[in-house]
Amino acid sequence: MISIRKFVGYTGAAAGISAAIALASAQIGLAYAPSSQSSDRSIAAQATLSAECTAAIENIKSAATADASEDASERAVAKTNPDVTADQGEDSTERANFVSLFGAARTACAPTATSAPVTKTFAPTAQCTAAVQALKAAWAAGRPTTKAQWMNLQTLAQAVRAACGWTEGR
Repeated sequence: MISIRKFVGYTGAAAGISAAIALASAQIGLAYAPSSQSSDRSIAAQATLSAECTAAIENIKSAATADASEDASERAVAKTNPDVTADQGEDSTERANFVSLFGAARTACAPTATSAPVTKTFAPTAQCTAAVQALKAAWAAGRPTTKAQWMNLQTLAQAVRAACGWTEGR
């Protein structure tokens, strides 16, 4: 028979490990590139849409507006005359129209094959690598149980952020 103390102990350990991983991830900022390499421009300033793409997007917007007004009028008619059935053929025609509109937009807005994708690579410095290794070693040493151990982990995580240039989010 499993002792309830073992269950509670394992659950507490799992919760502690999860909290530490969340703290380390938040401190390290694994998903972010260094701010010196990231762009401060807005998304709108980064992408300039072609005339064809803009026209395709406007076609989708106008078709959606027309469809919404038509659906509203159909609902109003259905409230006053519930015997009128919905035309399934019309719905499939509308769907086919939207599929073709989105296909045209995808073709018009997709980047050309000649344009190279924008890639950012991160090459860690020796200080960054050393700081990450120190944090990993402290984490592998065991579950932090005291405030001093948690503070040590936080200090090491901040050292990683400083050495690797991860300053986003602050």
